[in-house]
Amino acid sequence: MVKGLSFEKTIKRILIEQSDEYYKISPKEFEELMKFGGYNGNGVTKLKMFGGKPLWITGDLDLSDTPTTSLGNVKYIEGKLNIGNTSVSDISGIDVKGYVWDHNTPIQAKRKAKERREKLESGEERRTNREWDLDNPDITELGEKANALYKHLVVLEDIFEPTEEMVAELDSIQDQIDELSLEYDETDNPELFERIQELKNREDELRNEVVTVYNIIPMRYSYYGLEQFEVIGGEAEGQEFTVGDEDDMDSAALEYAKNYVDEVGLDGFNRNFVKNYLDESAIEDFFRDHYLDDVRENPEIYFNPDEMPTTEEQDRRKEELEQYIETVQGAIVKFEQKQESLNDTIEDPDEYKKQWELIEEKIKILQGHLDDSQQEIDEMVPEGQPTTQMIEDEAERQVSDRMYDPASSLTEWGMDISEYVDMDALAKGLVESDGYGIMGSYDGSYDTELINGTTYYIMRIS
Repeated sequence: MVKGLSFEKTIKRILIEQSDEYYKISPKEFEELMKFGGYNGNGVTKLKMFGGKPLWITGDLDLSDTPTTSLGNVKYIEGKLNIGNTSVSDISGIDVKGYVWDHNTPIQAKRKAKERREKLESGEERRTNREWDLDNPDITELGEKANALYKHLVVLEDIFEPTEEMVAELDSIQDQIDELSLEYDETDNPELFERIQELKNREDELRNEVVTVYNIIPMRYSYYGLEQFEVIGGEAEGQEFTVGDEDDMDSAALEYAKNYVDEVGLDGFNRNFVKNYLDESAIEDFFRDHYLDDVRENPEIYFNPDEMPTTEEQDRRKEELEQYIETVQGAIVKFEQKQESLNDTIEDPDEYKKQWELIEEKIKILQGHLDDSQQEIDEMVPEGQPTTQMIEDEAERQVSDRMYDPASSLTEWGMDISEYVDMDALAKGLVESDGYGIMGSYDGSYDTELINGTTYYIMRIS
């Protein structure tokens, strides 16, 4: 609000061009006038300066936490209206463009009272039709869930089952009200009206005491797919609960966990817990793609030279050398056989020695050629490229090493493991770890009740 301005200055400032239908005034100017006028809306809007015209507030009006009881002749607010914590009881004649805050006002109290009556009436209609009676063969799952909650509240002594006398009195009062209302419609007798009001007051008292399953009211919205109920009457007045069977609870808990993971992100979890839910298949595919490319492009890093295959030219040369070695070996064998036969053909020792040494010289020459050829083979450095199978086998070895501890491997590579977390698996793990209590119930607990052979889980949520 504007402070420190005189009443006269405020009046002068709002003397602006007006429409024929409304008198336009800014929110600050109206708030200032309300302050000067003791927050008497009726008195303020009757000032002569307004010429009897209804007021048009040109923006957001905030009169919260003031003694305001009425806005007087205000007809349009071109913005939001905040009348929280005031005594304003009616704004039905005011057109508000924006949102209205009316917390802790008579308006809110009347609205809540009306909503409560409507909820009780819906319950009374179900009671009349016996929709949720447990001996009703056509009882719905919704009715069974309401009975599970009712049974739970009775066990906790938050509500008490009505006595036969209380139920009988309530039925009697309802019959009397129906009869007197018909008579009143015909006679307009004020005494009948007073009697009807007395009966209705007693009915309200009893309904606060007589809490049956029909005081369990289904709510419009579900809680992660679970049915929500509100209790009207007894010590549990206004409390809200969810009820579901095991399948309902499993589905709701998983949905809650998924939402929780999305909202808090992985920073809200212990790293060791998250490591259990990595998408190892995706990580393995990442490392495999990397190593297949890297081994193919940089074979010298992964293979020793002697592990590489030879070229076609090297294979041909090796084949030639091997064939030559085989030929030379054959020739040497023949010369050695010839040496052995000298004993049979030469008797002269000198001639024998001479011939033997001549053959030996030839063997040595051939042996030299054989050794040279074998050396060339032994010293041949493979000049080929690794085969596809070699590349795949080496890549798999590298992947296997990385997957021994995939989380650490990703960290060593400077990668964020969050990119490879299986969020669905993490959510399931969260449910398995914390159970149904994960769903943020009122006190983190839940109870069960058996109704018609089905176990229902009950959680208070507010």
